[in-house]
Amino acid sequence: MRITWGTALETGIRSIDLQHEELIGMLNELDEAHGSGKSQTVLDDVLQRLGTYVAFHFATEEALIANLPRSERHAEEHLRQHGNFIEQLTMMRAQAKQDGPQTMSHLIDFLNEWLYEHILKTDRKLAALLHGQTAKGHEQGR
Repeated sequence: MRITWGTALETGIRSIDLQHEELIGMLNELDEAHGSGKSQTVLDDVLQRLGTYVAFHFATEEALIANLPRSERHAEEHLRQHGNFIEQLTMMRAQAKQDGPQTMSHLIDFLNEWLYEHILKTDRKLAALLHGQTAKGHEQGR
């Protein structure tokens, strides 16, 4: 399942949208490499870059979350999702090295589905909260 980047996936937070576009590009690169029968070494390289970029991306989101009021419940859930994703990615990467192509297919499906759902639900909610906070700041500054 390839994800095509478009306005339907935008959150309205430019830095996050650019990072999401990059992540989707890496997922599509992994899917293409797997589909064309590239070696496990190539797949491991793409997965390594993807894992590193995911950590960078989550740090960006978490810095934005840190600016939300402490009473905001979204932050706790969002951080939990990030932690669960990292655990799942680590486990599936290790399994894909052992089990080969079928596990790699499941990993690619998991990554695509998780990112798509996370952008459309969790990240959109974060963006709405951040936009709301910005709007409050502007109203208070009047």
